[in-house]
Amino acid sequence: MVSGATLALVLASTLACLPADDKNTGVAPTTAPASSPAAAKPTPTVTPNGVEKLRPAQILARARKATASARFVQMRAEVHEEGETYKLDFRYEGKAKATGTFMQGSQRMEISRFGKTVYLTANDAFWKANVGKAGAQLFSGKHLKTTVKDRDFKELAVFSDRTALISEALGAMSGWKKSRPGKVGTTPTVVITSSTGDKLNVASQGRPYILLLEGGPGNSIEYRGYETPVSVRPPTKGVVDIDSLRR
Repeated sequence: MVSGATLALVLASTLACLPADDKNTGVAPTTAPASSPAAAKPTPTVTPNGVEKLRPAQILARARKATASARFVQMRAEVHEEGETYKLDFRYEGKAKATGTFMQGSQRMEISRFGKTVYLTANDAFWKANVGKAGAQLFSGKHLKTTVKDRDFKELAVFSDRTALISEALGAMSGWKKSRPGKVGTTPTVVITSSTGDKLNVASQGRPYILLLEGGPGNSIEYRGYETPVSVRPPTKGVVDIDSLRR
């Protein structure tokens, strides 16, 4: 499916952007989601929003606008591509604050964004695989401070931009058609299907938020926890400014 390959490309491409040659994050913990498949809660109201009456292109436009406008949201993604498993779990506060994890197998990186500033920390498995044993010893337990424009880390920073991720995930898809009504948790949805079979679930009650994008077996992006507040704070210890390493 296109969505699986597209998202996997975004995730995998980050590994090539690190400089060549589980610790404490310093980020305030957020409320953990329910361990069971909790019902999606796009809004407290149960009023139908009428998106099921629209054309697919109109549904998509309205869903993207509603999702981008939410102050708080959690995004989870899992993609299986060419024998690799990629996972994302991010929480967003407004348009310029985010915190979450990127995983590839046993490799784990935590990314936090505050405006244009980005902090990165990772486990030893990640550093050893990408910068070698010496690099792992140098970066172990450290929070690398950089910016969203940094040439070496901008591909990682994109995970902290929910609008960019939505655009990346949906950008390669076309030929949307309306399918049968669906449900995510207990929330009814209108489902539109791309020409390659990718399915997008949009809430048909309350605000028309994107709830789930499915791109084949095991490949999905889920949006949940809409307007559930999270607290994102920068680390206070073990911070290393990337620019200081380049001098």
